[in-house]
Amino acid sequence: MHARADEVAPKSIPYPEYVLRVLFTLFTPAVKTAVDFNYPLDTVKDMMTLALWQEARRKHSTINLISVIFGKSTRTVKALSARFNKGGYFESNETNLMRRVEDLLRQRPMSMDELGDRLPQTAEFDSTRLAVGALLNQGRIEAVARTPGAPVRYQVVARHHNLHTEGDWEARLDALAEHLEAVTETIRRRMISDEPETAAARTFSFRARPEEVEAFREAFFEFVRTNYRGLEEAAADDPRARCYALYAGLTEMEDAER
Repeated sequence: MHARADEVAPKSIPYPEYVLRVLFTLFTPAVKTAVDFNYPLDTVKDMMTLALWQEARRKHSTINLISVIFGKSTRTVKALSARFNKGGYFESNETNLMRRVEDLLRQRPMSMDELGDRLPQTAEFDSTRLAVGALLNQGRIEAVARTPGAPVRYQVVARHHNLHTEGDWEARLDALAEHLEAVTETIRRRMISDEPETAAARTFSFRARPEEVEAFREAFFEFVRTNYRGLEEAAADDPRARCYALYAGLTEMEDAER
């Protein structure tokens, strides 16, 4: 993952084809899941179209702009809009705003503005402020001690939250979406931006005994939790500070030697 956008085209394949190959590779998790569950092509296409529609609608407010992305007429896009908005695709299970605020604050303490940038807003009222106020009243989040001049930041009141056994499947899907957003940005920066040095990704494969891997995982996560908070405190009043996402995963792989 070291190719710069201006280095790919003249030395190997045309740059548009290179980007298409990146896109093709990014479909791997989705198509592997589809094959595992025997979903037919039409179902996969429906999910891909819905995902494209939701992302386009999130970034662009007009049908004309969305139709350009889809390469379809505005009439066709309006038909898609009616289908996905009224057809029941996941609409009855939209995430609760208070829970979404809580999920975001589990990642790290955030200010009202930081939360607002990551949450849906309505024209009628400041939905983020209302959600934060309700969570404060219920004792589910708390304000973090701040330095003079810094914005108030909030954090989740410490409690055990094990997503491996958590009954709230929407929380697990939210966590997956957040994880994939960070992975996607890493890929974009490393593979198709002019600043590949601003992101990094490594995969380490090894053999080990399960009980030792479990201890290793917990020690690693604790190391991250302990050290990123120190970095945040040191950067609280520094205008050069940027927002970073660190993601980690550990899983048993299929063993070709067995």
